[in-house]
Amino acid sequence: MSSLRPETRTTSPDGREWEIYAYRPRVEPTAGRFRKIRRLFARRAAGWTIEASSWAPYPVTHRWTTTPELRGQVLASVEGQLARGEAPQPRNARQLL
Repeated sequence: MSSLRPETRTTSPDGREWEIYAYRPRVEPTAGRFRKIRRLFARRAAGWTIEASSWAPYPVTHRWTTTPELRGQVLASVEGQLARGEAPQPRNARQLL
């Protein structure tokens, strides 16, 4: 989970409050001759992780990965589905277990 603020918050019809985070995974430092080039390509290739978390009455977390271009669409989809009380299944995202 990100140490930053959530991208958005929503409440489902059952009263459960959700926080939705979006963050990029950290690029591990690499050693060697071409580390700047590797880091450059790793940043471009890295996708975004979208995480929806709720803590009461018991903790629940859902997590997906997506591309930078589809980040906003996935965020909006997750927020809307949670607000309607549906189990979030956004398009253009791969669920992490």
